[in-house]
Amino acid sequence: MELLKCGIIGAGILGKIHLKACLQYPYAKPVAVCDINQERANEAAEEFNLKAYTDYREMLHKTELDIIHVVTPDFAHRDPVITSLEAEKHVICEKPMATTMDDAKAIVKAVKKSGCRLMVNFSNRWNVPHHNTKKAILDGELGELKHAYARLSNTTYVPKQMLSWSDKSSPTMFLLPHMIDLVRWFFMSEAETVYASKTEGVLKSMGIDTHDTMTALVNFKNGAAACFETSWILPESLPYIVDHYVKLIGSKGITYLDMTQHVLRKYGDKAEYTRNPETIFGYSRGFPYDSIYHFLECIINDRNPISNEIDGLMNTAVLCAIIESADTGKDVRIQI
Repeated sequence: MELLKCGIIGAGILGKIHLKACLQYPYAKPVAVCDINQERANEAAEEFNLKAYTDYREMLHKTELDIIHVVTPDFAHRDPVITSLEAEKHVICEKPMATTMDDAKAIVKAVKKSGCRLMVNFSNRWNVPHHNTKKAILDGELGELKHAYARLSNTTYVPKQMLSWSDKSSPTMFLLPHMIDLVRWFFMSEAETVYASKTEGVLKSMGIDTHDTMTALVNFKNGAAACFETSWILPESLPYIVDHYVKLIGSKGITYLDMTQHVLRKYGDKAEYTRNPETIFGYSRGFPYDSIYHFLECIINDRNPISNEIDGLMNTAVLCAIIESADTGKDVRIQI
């Protein structure tokens, strides 16, 4: 079987994870990498023995590719995604698919026109405790879901040092896509209304022009409600960079997940504590690599990925509604 030839656009931290995933998957190989930073592109190319580009259009024109991995900053997905689709390449795009509804709708239109597949890499669906939570929901252990609390925050290390473009993003756009997707996946329902509130000042005092925290109450069409929380100003004295916590309340049970401990606590008819199983979706790795393997497998087997452009569109709709509500101080009804 001929190996899938992969091109990666964006050679940062996540870009290298995509490169490693392609190398580890037995039926794919990375052949080219692109980054607007020449030094970063060359470094990744040398490490993985690839051809380096600084213009993704040139890479698409000069290199034979089957799949494009778009791993650019969250606000810079539209053009490389659409250009890759127009070149008749399958695309896996990092979350969020887009940061504006115009961009999200343009991508959905391009997918339909191209006939190619697009997967939005909501990789926390492959995080083992979240996988176990979804299984408990489908098995009916929690009953009818009523409420979710989902928090994902970073220490100031992320906006200050890890990201060079944090002032063009926010904790809302960088972190909440994961939580919004998980809750939508758990609830199996679409968001309907949003009320959100933000705080700011700490990051701006550091010269980073974005908000510090966001809290959002989202009502879903199935009658359930969720509270989302995110922050980029946790102290760097914490023993971890990522604070990740999810609670689900159902009519028959409740789950607590603190990812600093990687343990899912589930209380229904009985109390259970679950750690990593040996396999998840047929693989042994889980987050973050298996989401990439899943897309590669879908292309090989001519199947649709678990998360597609519609998931990306609905995710962006909630994100934009949160920003609008926080800016206006009003409830926002989600409309597509």
